[in-house]
Amino acid sequence: MIEWTKDRIWYIDMPLKVNGIPVGSRMTVIKLENDKLLIHSPVQLTTQLQLELTKLGQIQIIVTPNMNHHLFLSEWWLAYPEAYFFAPPGLQQKRTDLVFDDALGAKTPDLWRNQLLQTIVRGSDSMEEIVFCDPQSKTLIVGDTLAWLHNTHNPLTLALAFINGCYYRPAMPLYWRLSFKDKTRLRQSIQEILTWPFDRIILSHGLVIPENGKKVFSDAFRWVLQGE
Repeated sequence: MIEWTKDRIWYIDMPLKVNGIPVGSRMTVIKLENDKLLIHSPVQLTTQLQLELTKLGQIQIIVTPNMNHHLFLSEWWLAYPEAYFFAPPGLQQKRTDLVFDDALGAKTPDLWRNQLLQTIVRGSDSMEEIVFCDPQSKTLIVGDTLAWLHNTHNPLTLALAFINGCYYRPAMPLYWRLSFKDKTRLRQSIQEILTWPFDRIILSHGLVIPENGKKVFSDAFRWVLQGE
């Protein structure tokens, strides 16, 4: 568990393969003002992870940013039945075996209102994502909106990173970028995010961005902001 912001945000990295290709996965933990924990993009729940989380506080909220980040939800659902589970657009239909407390949208739920900002990255015909911002630590927290698979020597991961344009710099993976048919709605989402007070970015896959986050984010979406 790496402390990103003292007594506010932590993250943990775990191995993850997608179609046999190692891409890794990162979970973010935010301690809210009531000292309860919000879990973003839950990873595999090990005994060691449970012990570390117990030291930080009580888990109150578990959020999944998009439909791709649901693989380990069942074990969290069984381990933390008192927590509130929030589903992104489309996941309630995909995971009918789970009971979610509410759906995530552009409107911030009462549980973290006035603490975190959120919006939907809209415009895709296959998957939309909820992006969060913590103004207190000036941190943007994303799922697959950006990836930066530069820290790898695995040939399969390297090939995936090159093909999807997220090796040399953070970028929205090409496979997902191509699904955004409504560029206007995507542009509006990106413009809203750029009004938020952040300078750092935690990604779910690849390297984190410790500084100049707003410029990095803007550069990554120049293709839609400038209508390329």
